[in-house]
Amino acid sequence: MRRFSLAFMATTLGAVVFASLVIGCGGKKDDDDDGPAPPKKKRGGGTAAAAETLKPVQGKYEGTITGKVTFEGDPASVEELTAALQKEISAKPDDHSYCMKGRLPSDPADFKSSIQPYETVEQEYRIGKNKGLGNVFVWIEPEAGYHFEVPPDQLSAIDKEVVLTQPHCSFLPHCAVVFPSYYKGGDQVKTGQSLFVENDARVSHNAKVSGGPLNGESNQTLEPKKGNAEPKRVAIIFKPEKREITVSCDIHKWMKAYVRAFDHPYATVTSVGGDPKKKVWENLDSDVVGTYAIKGVPVGAKVKLFVWHEKAGFLNQGGASGEAITLGKDNKKDFAASKK
Repeated sequence: MRRFSLAFMATTLGAVVFASLVIGCGGKKDDDDDGPAPPKKKRGGGTAAAAETLKPVQGKYEGTITGKVTFEGDPASVEELTAALQKEISAKPDDHSYCMKGRLPSDPADFKSSIQPYETVEQEYRIGKNKGLGNVFVWIEPEAGYHFEVPPDQLSAIDKEVVLTQPHCSFLPHCAVVFPSYYKGGDQVKTGQSLFVENDARVSHNAKVSGGPLNGESNQTLEPKKGNAEPKRVAIIFKPEKREITVSCDIHKWMKAYVRAFDHPYATVTSVGGDPKKKVWENLDSDVVGTYAIKGVPVGAKVKLFVWHEKAGFLNQGGASGEAITLGKDNKKDFAASKK
């Protein structure tokens, strides 16, 4: 009798479990069971419902925004930053002599040689003789509920690589923008552009990336360049992020670069007078230091303009909320910064 009771209970329990599995794995749900299913997530990090509500920004994408960021104050006041930097370099005795190869040459006639004076001076305030401030990020964003509709000719013109090099013990360029994806049909589509960090130095470096919630953190070691071999490099594919992303080196802790990632190409960095494609990193004697140009923006569109420097912060009206402007064909916006 006991064996019969146990067998009956096991059979009954098995039937209940089986029925539960059938209902949970595709059986018909009651209308008021758990409410509607959550919306499907899109690749851009939002949801299908949220992405589909975005509307393209209308207008002819043929406008320009130009201007200059001027530094107010005495540029000599940043000299203590250089002293602090060189103290940090001195604290790394094993690599000190190599890191200091970027020093200012004792012979002024040697200024244009392979020795680069800006690698062992402060990186935070790059100020030209024209008082222009370099390495300031400038960009626009559409109004809430909209996305930029990037024209095909602008997409085909983008470079597939944005490169940060480490010739001695600094990242060059110090600031860069990347355009990894854009909106198309309510979804994020990859542009194919990536950031590459390469080590063309004779000492080891690493690339530590610290981003926001979408990009997270990563850290990859880069071995030193040997002989005439190609420099070691790593590819970092970003997602568009509202905050700045830092790239640093744990081996040489003073080394840092800033990157901003966008879902459109309407962003830039004010000039330091160089030409990264030719590996001419800086010329503070140039008249273009502190200037910028953003091309191909939508004429007639209402947008938010942002101007941000790593130390001076937001320079535009409205701060982190952006400065509301309506774009014409030719837009000129100048800004001022001071040491903080």
